[in-house]
Parts: sequence; C-alpha cells; structure tokens
Amino acid sequence: MSKQFLRSFVVSLALAAVVPASLAAQAAKAPEKKAAGVATKQFVPKRLPWGDPDISGNFTAKDELNTPMERPDEFAGRRIEDITPAELEKANEARRRRALAAAPYPGGGSRNLGVAIAVPIHWFDSLDTENARPWFIVDPPDGRIPPQTQEARQRNAERAAARADRGTADSYIDRSAGDRCIAWSIGANRVLPTLYGNSVQIIQSKDYVAIRYEMVHESRLIPIAGRAAARPHVSPALRSYYGDATARWEGDTLVVDTVNYNGKLGGGSDSLHTIEKFTRTAPNKVEFSATFEDPKTWARPYTFSLPFTEDDTQAIFEYACHEGNYGLRNILSAGRSDDRKGIKSSNSVDQQVDLRDVQE
Repeated sequence: MSKQFLRSFVVSLALAAVVPASLAAQAAKAPEKKAAGVATKQFVPKRLPWGDPDISGNFTAKDELNTPMERPDEFAGRRIEDITPAELEKANEARRRRALAAAPYPGGGSRNLGVAIAVPIHWFDSLDTENARPWFIVDPPDGRIPPQTQEARQRNAERAAARADRGTADSYIDRSAGDRCIAWSIGANRVLPTLYGNSVQIIQSKDYVAIRYEMVHESRLIPIAGRAAARPHVSPALRSYYGDATARWEGDTLVVDTVNYNGKLGGGSDSLHTIEKFTRTAPNKVEFSATFEDPKTWARPYTFSLPFTEDDTQAIFEYACHEGNYGLRNILSAGRSDDRKGIKSSNSVDQQVDLRDVQE
C-alpha cells in the first residue's frame, strides 16, 4: 500500500472540512516546584466547524522514550508534581547514558558476551530524549502497576508449563504476535514510546475520530456518541485484538471506551476494559491517558499518562512488516539449526549452549 493511498484515505476521512489554523492561546509555564510538562492553567483549544475541540494532527511520543512506566525508587514516596525541573533534568541525563549503553542490545543480545542483536542505529527515533515527566503511572498513587490476581498468576503458570519442553522457535506459533506481523499491542498500549515507530495520527470528523499508529496494522475508526454514526458496543461474542471502541466528548476531552478484546495482546484477558482520554493542553500538545481495568488480571485498575507532541516531521510511514522481512523465517531456521545440535532454542544469548565457548 503506497503512502499516496494512505494520504488520500486519511484526507477523505477528515472530510476536508478540518482545516488546521494557528492557535492563539499559549500553555502556562510550569512553576519551579512542578515537573516539566505539568500544566497549571487550562488551555482553551481551537474549535472545529461543528464545535468539537481540535485534537487532530501528526503526533509523536519519541521524546518520552526513556521514561519509566512506574515510579523509580529514587522518587519513592513522592508525587509526580513534587519533582522539580532540576531533579527531572538530572534523571534525564542518567536515562540518556543508560539508553546509549543499551542501544546495541534491544533485540536480545548479551552484554556479558558482547553479542549485539540490534536494529541499525539509524532506526532509533531518538536516543537523546528530553522526557517531560519522571514516570507514567498516575494511579495508583504509589506509581506502580497493581499486583496480578491469583487467576492471572495461574494462567501464566499454565502457559509456562505448556511450553516447558519446547524451544522458543519450535514453530511459528511459539513466536509473538509482533514477530508474526499480526500486531504489536493494543492501541491503548501502543502509544508507549519505543525504539522506533512512535508516530500517532488523529483525524476528526463530526461523526468519527480515526486514530492511526505507525506500528499498528489497523486504523481505529471510532464512532462518537450523540452523532449520526453513534452505536452501542457490539456483542461480546465478537472479539478482536484491538477490541470494540466507541467515543464520547466530556467537555474538551475525547474519551474512548474499548471492550471485547480477545486477550491475546497487552497482557490482559478477554475481560479487559480500557478508557483512553485525549485532551489538547497546548498548541502542540495533546495529553493522553489510559485506564486498564481487568478483574481477571490485576487487583485494581491502573492509569498511565503521557504527552503527545504535534510534529509534522514525524508523519506516519507505512509499516510494511511482511514485505521483504526475513525475520521470522530466520528465527525458525536458526531453531532448526539448534535442533541439529541438540540445543533447545532460547531467546537468551547467555543461555545458548553453543555460545559457551565465547564465554570461556
């Protein structure tokens, strides 16, 4: 599929009525006692012709790449808003050093053996990031993902037991949905920054909002409550990787409600329910948050939040996962090589028996 086709699709979806215009208001500067990016005054967004706030545009989360999901131990007992800009900058410097040191090993590799399994360095969206906040989890207050339920622990144990006698590349079904070019994660998780592919595009019409992610193979076309396309959620009998989403406006915030996940992505079960919120907070910023609720997986719901930065230089490129991609074939052929050597294939280089000579 060509970029020209994608462009024509998204332009038609936007109904050509959405014409970007300059925004007059500016976000208030954060005071010294606030972490960078924490707003102190409500921003008034531009309105679209039919009255909705304009949250559309090309966005990226690449500059949030090194931000930890959970509150680091160094900030134990403190809230995000308690972290000063000076403390955040010190944390950013340390994160950049760690990211650069880890850059050769994102594909697995081994620092112990000096074996790098990595994407080319020019694939990285950014190593020199300037994170806007100290961590992502905003609820629970301790900044931690809640513990898993007994049901989830049992589920994970059964999966591990079923694979105990298998290598990691005995079959294509042993590989992840990402390896198989099916999907990387559900939309609510896909916004979390990673090595590359951090672009998100939001397109609005009166009846729908469309959300596109560079490394999600489907565009989410979501009907808005109270409009001509409005509908209830489809039957729970119809489940999918990305679930069934509907949207509504709550003031200036777009709320996307998604159910009917099939439980094969994102770590949750088929009971997962997500609530995503999108709020324009500055001329070039949209604040995103996602709440995960799954009584089969976590003891309580949790919420993370991060800013999207509007940047037309970070427009989405086609993610042609299958075309010219020999990754899965090579993973399986390496697995057959391990079979001939009597080795159970492993994703850990340190555990590969045929590399012990390198260690010695």
